[in-house]
Amino acid sequence: MTAKDIKPKLVVSRCFFEHTRYDGGIISSEIVRKLEKYCDFIRVCAEVEIGLPIPREPIDVFLIRNELRLMNKTMSQDLTDKMISFSHKFADSLPNDIDGMILKSKSPSCALNDAKLYGENGRVISKTPGLFAKVMLERFPHLAIESEMRLTNDKLRFEFLTFIFTHARFRNVTNKKELIEFHSRNKYLLLAKNEKVMRDMGKLVAQKGFDDTIKIAYEQLLVKVLKTPLKVPKVINTLLHLYGYFKDKLSSQEKAYFMDLLEDYKNHIVNLQTLLAILKSWAMRYSVDYILDQTFFEPYPKELDQLKLERDVTER
Repeated sequence: MTAKDIKPKLVVSRCFFEHTRYDGGIISSEIVRKLEKYCDFIRVCAEVEIGLPIPREPIDVFLIRNELRLMNKTMSQDLTDKMISFSHKFADSLPNDIDGMILKSKSPSCALNDAKLYGENGRVISKTPGLFAKVMLERFPHLAIESEMRLTNDKLRFEFLTFIFTHARFRNVTNKKELIEFHSRNKYLLLAKNEKVMRDMGKLVAQKGFDDTIKIAYEQLLVKVLKTPLKVPKVINTLLHLYGYFKDKLSSQEKAYFMDLLEDYKNHIVNLQTLLAILKSWAMRYSVDYILDQTFFEPYPKELDQLKLERDVTER
């Protein structure tokens, strides 16, 4: 099963699709627009759901007597209890097969950490999560939850996309054979992220039988691995493991070239895709199907990387 064969399920702010903002506007997000083809979306606008009209008076988060309160600008209407109540009801209503969320940045309801926080005097004193997002983060710490703004960062977008597509693939595991296959196909992706946890996952796979207890325990470790950001030293270690499949077949020039590229990657001169492309070409040359099947080469549909390519072309 490839990244194209599965569709992650995401909770997404409605304002990326509909005119639900306080001013009746709509938000343009390239990553959300691209993902719509590859994911199933559950759309939500918490502010509309608690009965606020479109358009409406802006609301903000205030710190009142050391408590976060969601109020209108004049502080004459307190919407905190309505918002928190709806947020928990919404969380309870979600199916078990959610892989992540993309919520609107800077929103007093949906911001992850960049909504303006006002003091009792009406002045901005800090930044804060929106109240709906705060509940989502508390209720779903095991999911990938991001804002559209943070996903414009290449590294954060890679981590998010890798999480949701890998998590969605795991949801389709229903028996021991599929668990073994999943672990095998993701071996080098897991190795690049967290070798220790990967080996703990392997011990679970090696146990006899398959039941909900094993699947739940494996998923908990999988989430821990996927939430570990890629680090250059661990990636280089993984690339050397892959290189080991071919080093006895390569010419001295090919070996030297690959080692030079590893050094360039370490020094941020070339990107990871350059080395993966070479390793994949060797796997094709020598028909190493086990390597060709690794999700490390394409953890999510490669078309989603066009986000960066299109921006690079525009910036030239």
